[in-house]
This record gives sequence, C-alpha cells and structure tokens, in this order.
Amino acid sequence: MKQISRKQAQRNRQVAEIKKTLSPYCAICGRLMSDAAHLVPKSEYPEHYTNPLNIVGLCRECHNKYDNNLAFRQKQKRLIERVKSFDECAANRYFRL
Repeated sequence: MKQISRKQAQRNRQVAEIKKTLSPYCAICGRLMSDAAHLVPKSEYPEHYTNPLNIVGLCRECHNKYDNNLAFRQKQKRLIERVKSFDECAANRYFRL
C-alpha cells in the first residue's frame, strides 16, 4: 500500500467530511448518487481540492459524462454558476465559456 503524507491524509479527511454533507441524489439527473465529484478537477485546480463548493454528488453515468464530454459539461448551467461563485477564471477555462 502506498504511503501518503500527513498533509494528504488531512485533505482526504476533509473531503470525507464534505461527502457526509452531500445530498444522496445526483446533482445533475436526480438519481441516487454513487460518489462525490470535483466540479473542477483536483489535478488542474489543487487549490479547490477541499473546497465544499467544488464537490457534488453524482451518479456514475453523469460523473463519466461530466468528466469526459465537454458539450455535456457546458449544459450544466447550475454547476457552472456554482464554480463561478468561487473561481470565475477556472469556470471560464474548464467549461470553455
């Protein structure tokens, strides 16, 4: 098993706490959520890794579409506005507005 730093362990705990507060329903389609998703990717925007506004519950199907399909992502106006509320530049770049 790979060792993680104390800092990463702390971030993982923060994300786990945020997940506990999420609605059990997908933020896009309303079905039962399967996992939490970062609206802007943690790999590109590590400063938002533990930002509660950047984490929503999604079902597996919507999560896959959201991650892999720009056109689908651009249709999610409510989620775009949510990202704009904490980082307008990231929203413009990630959603290619």
